[in-house]
Amino acid sequence: MASLRARIYSRLLRRALREGLLPDGEEGLAMVREGATRSPILSLIMGQATPISVFKIGDMDAEWVGDMKADQTLLYLHGGGYVMGGIETHRSMVKKLCRFAGVRGLIVDYRLAPEHPFPAAIEDAEAAYDYLTENGVSADKMLLAGDSAGGGLSLALMQKLREHDKAQPKAVALLSPWTDLTASGRSHKERAERDPMIDVEKMPVAVDWYCPNQDKRNPLISAIFADLTGFPPMFVQVGTEEVLFDDSTRLVENAKKANVEAELQVWEDMPHVHQIAHSFVPEAKAALRDIAKFFNRASA
Repeated sequence: MASLRARIYSRLLRRALREGLLPDGEEGLAMVREGATRSPILSLIMGQATPISVFKIGDMDAEWVGDMKADQTLLYLHGGGYVMGGIETHRSMVKKLCRFAGVRGLIVDYRLAPEHPFPAAIEDAEAAYDYLTENGVSADKMLLAGDSAGGGLSLALMQKLREHDKAQPKAVALLSPWTDLTASGRSHKERAERDPMIDVEKMPVAVDWYCPNQDKRNPLISAIFADLTGFPPMFVQVGTEEVLFDDSTRLVENAKKANVEAELQVWEDMPHVHQIAHSFVPEAKAALRDIAKFFNRASA
């Protein structure tokens, strides 16, 4: 059973986000990005962290978090349906993960849709990877992680690395990855009412903004259809209350079929990317610790 704090968090999510996560029109999206619709309580629960080292990779904002003297470097790709989210929304969680794992982390503000649709985000993710390698971070010292859309973006990045004959990172952690933009998994229907965060009826809005006039079965868009051969060890976390539950279970099944070392960790009664509530929900902090343990095992 979920902790009392986790239950409180899920109720807050349902009240604050089910009706406002993807508002109609680009004006509504702009309000969400600016924080105009953000619940002060949810902001507190998700934690606050002071910027440490902000800089540019080309035209893209980037920021370092964690121990800058660490031997391992984490490239983190944030979630937000490819249309929102960024360094500010994920800084606190990534900083906590880096502290648990004893690594330094690079977060980037990749370009968002609808202003910059597919494949802009993938191009920016590869630019971040290239920046690290060009600045002395070898692939065997690089870790990769992403949540939700950032998880799908991580999988798209690894496909591009393989295509361009670049070395894969040492290991990848995916937090409730969005891997199927066709919504073909059973959980998209069976768990639609259970999910306190994502409204399946509004998901097509983000899909249309991100990849208009594109085949949603393109493996770079929906990694559930990708060939995962040659990918590094993979650690996937998902909550039982997610419409994206099958996006994770099917991904891990496909990884194992491709002889990729893959582990699925299911969190009972947890909503989408519950790890972001690490400052309030004990299960969130525990999940981040488990990711850190996975990274440490992979890097040993």
